[in-house]
Amino acid sequence: MNVFKPLVFILAFSFTSILTAQNFGDALRYSDFDPIGSARFTGAGGAMGPLGADFSVISTNPAGLGWIRKSEFMISPGLYINSANAQLLNGDNQLDFDDAAVQFNIPNVGIVTSSRGANGMETFNFALGVNRLADFNQQFYYKGVSKGSLVQRFAELANDRGLDDFEAGVAFDAEALIEDNGFYFSDFDGQEDAVVEREETVIRSGSISELAFGFAGNVQNKLLWGFSLGVPFLNYQEQKEYSETDPTDEVFVFNNLRYTQNLTTAGVGINLKLGFIYRAHQALRLSMAIHTPTYYQIDETFTTAMDYSYTLPESPTSNGSANSPEGQFNYGLRTPWRLLGGVGTVFGKNGFLTGEVEYVNYSKNRFLFDGFSTDEAEINDETAANLSSAVKIRTGAEYAMGNFRLRGGVGLQQAPIVGDNTFYTTGSFGLGLRQKTYYLDFAYRRTGLKTTYTPYLATDAPQQFVNNDTVRENFLFTIGFRW
Repeated sequence: MNVFKPLVFILAFSFTSILTAQNFGDALRYSDFDPIGSARFTGAGGAMGPLGADFSVISTNPAGLGWIRKSEFMISPGLYINSANAQLLNGDNQLDFDDAAVQFNIPNVGIVTSSRGANGMETFNFALGVNRLADFNQQFYYKGVSKGSLVQRFAELANDRGLDDFEAGVAFDAEALIEDNGFYFSDFDGQEDAVVEREETVIRSGSISELAFGFAGNVQNKLLWGFSLGVPFLNYQEQKEYSETDPTDEVFVFNNLRYTQNLTTAGVGINLKLGFIYRAHQALRLSMAIHTPTYYQIDETFTTAMDYSYTLPESPTSNGSANSPEGQFNYGLRTPWRLLGGVGTVFGKNGFLTGEVEYVNYSKNRFLFDGFSTDEAEINDETAANLSSAVKIRTGAEYAMGNFRLRGGVGLQQAPIVGDNTFYTTGSFGLGLRQKTYYLDFAYRRTGLKTTYTPYLATDAPQQFVNNDTVRENFLFTIGFRW
């Protein structure tokens, strides 16, 4: 396996090297959908596409809405927990640190109106509601001692591109860079083997929630069709506070620095989904669905700030400080097509077993810049070169015991990075109570991820790597009413 490619992905995904520039990590973040619908949908591994009969399939295979025979309303409050264990890999005997982001949310609310169809249709249904497609909430912290400094990156940028408004320019205004006849250098020049103590807190928040409108029909309980219009709303915020200190005076003149970054992203998109389910036998259901690309219009705002402290020989301590202007950038993003296929079997009134496969070629993400054709071509070439196609496999089961339900699911997700053959696993289980006019469901889902994060990129300085083991947990409760 090519080790470098996965690391490049994590670097780009976790760090915006110049806040005014997009990268393929942004494309992946906004196109990697993982629907969190009702507790029944989640408890059964999100693999309800071949079987339907749940509002949540409006975001996977809307044909499944055709199995709903009574009008119903559901709402699903939930708790999301992202636990992280981070450790700086550079240097020796580094400590690891635990952190967590906890959020209460309502990832699913929907209504389905069911009516008798004409011309042989058993039902003709309309659905409206919201499903959460992605959750960005995360918080982690690391601390350690290693060689290299962030200001070495800023010096490289200044000598290569000049003073920009958000990195090198801010560093120069904060007195972290010194200019001499057009050349920029820092207090770390000539002291490459010196070590400093560094720490950083990263806080991310936001989500993608899709407002969906769907229609579905059931033709003689044999063929079901459905389509939906999706309007995803994305919001993403990232706050980073990075600092370096020199408690042992290894670096001449330098005392400490603090560099903060703030990014806020908001966008809205539109897509269409078309699905079919064929009941080949009383107990066997076959399904397929196709999702058009999502067309986003995205707005970003961003700021940076820096504080820098140093002490010249026989002089008092000096403190420099600078803030960037507020940057703004608007752009479009077109995500890839998605193909889904599945099979499910129903064991009479005793339960079901289902599986679904989703295929996405993430390299087909395309940025759309108005008036920046050269930059657009460069980022799209980078996206095509680093992202790849990937499959998601979702399986689920339900066992009925009278009015009670026991559910479980297992999922596999392939890393969509060139050269990375890793599969990440997801496990879920759920409980339910089904009555004639109402139902109650509970679900728990857990996903484990291992990623590598870097606080900055530099060519001529030691690169910092942080091992970041995360566990994502969802607790979900659904209450629904039928009439």
